[in-house]
Amino acid sequence: FFFFQAEDGIRDAQESRGLGDVYKRQNLERLNLNDIFVGRKKDEIPESLTNLTKYLASNEKLYAMDLSNNAIGPNGAQALAPFFETTKTLKVLIINNCGLGIEGARIIAQALQKGNVNLEVISMARNRIEDDGVTHLASSLRNMTELREVYVFQNFIRKEGMKNLLEALKSTTKLEALDVQDNYIIEGSVDALISIIYNSEKLKVINVSDCNISEDSNERIIEALEATNLKFEKFGYNYNELNDSDLAKRFLNVLVTENPNLKRLDIKGNDFSKNTKKYYQETLKAANKLQVLSRFESDDEEEEDDQTQLFSDLKV
Repeated sequence: FFFFQAEDGIRDAQESRGLGDVYKRQNLERLNLNDIFVGRKKDEIPESLTNLTKYLASNEKLYAMDLSNNAIGPNGAQALAPFFETTKTLKVLIINNCGLGIEGARIIAQALQKGNVNLEVISMARNRIEDDGVTHLASSLRNMTELREVYVFQNFIRKEGMKNLLEALKSTTKLEALDVQDNYIIEGSVDALISIIYNSEKLKVINVSDCNISEDSNERIIEALEATNLKFEKFGYNYNELNDSDLAKRFLNVLVTENPNLKRLDIKGNDFSKNTKKYYQETLKAANKLQVLSRFESDDEEEEDDQTQLFSDLKV
C-alpha cells in the first residue's frame, strides 16, 4: 500500500499546498500527519488543513488518517469538515490531543454523519470533548455498522455523555476494543457498559481504568463477565474501588479462566490486601501469565502515560 508520513515541524499554508499535491498524485492509502504543525500559530493551521485535504477529495483509496498532536481546535475541525463529508473510503480516523473541545467534536461528528462515513476505528482521545461533544460523536457512531475500535480516553466525559456513548455502541456487533479510561462510568452508564459486555461477541479489549466505578457497580460488571464467554486480550481496571477481596478474586478468575490469550491486566490503585495481591500473583504464575499483570501501585506519571499508549497501540 502507499503510505506517507509528514514530520519534522512542517507546514505553513504554502507548503501545505505542495504537500497536498503530493498526496493527490500518490493516491495514498494511509496518511500520518501526526505532529506536523510544530511551531505554527493556531490561526494558520485551518488554512493549511484546507490546502491539504482539498487534494484528498478525489482520492479513491485513502483508508487511514492520523491527525494527532496538532492544535486543530474548532476552526481546524471546520476546515476538515468538507473532507469528512465527501470521503467514501476512510475507515480509520485518529485525532488525539488536538484541542477539539466540544465544538470541534460536534463539527467532526456531524461531518462524518453527513458523509455517511462508516469507520472501523475512531480515536478522539485527550480532546476535552466532555458530555456534549461525546453525545454528538455518539450520534454519528450509532450508524457505523463496521465499527471495531473506539478510543475516547481522558475527555472529561461524565455520566450523561458516557451513557449516550455506550448506549450508541450497544448494538455494534463487530466491536473489539473500547477505551474510555479516565472519564466517568456511573449510574446509567454502568447499565450501558454491562449491555455492551452481554451483547458484544467479539469484544477483546476494554479499558475502563480511572472511571470512578463504585463497589456495587463492580459486582454487576463482574457478574456480566462471568455470564459471557468473551476472550479478552487486554483489560484495564485501575483505580476503580475494586477493594472487596472476594470480588477481586472473582474478577481475576473469570479473566484467567476464560481468556487464554490474555496479554495485559491493569489493576493499579485498587485497595488490595496482602492476601489478595498474593492470590493474584500465584494464580497468574500458575497460569504462566504473571507477566500480564501491572504493578499494584504506581506514582510514576510517565509510566502511566506510556501504559496508556501501549494499551491503545494505535497506528496508521
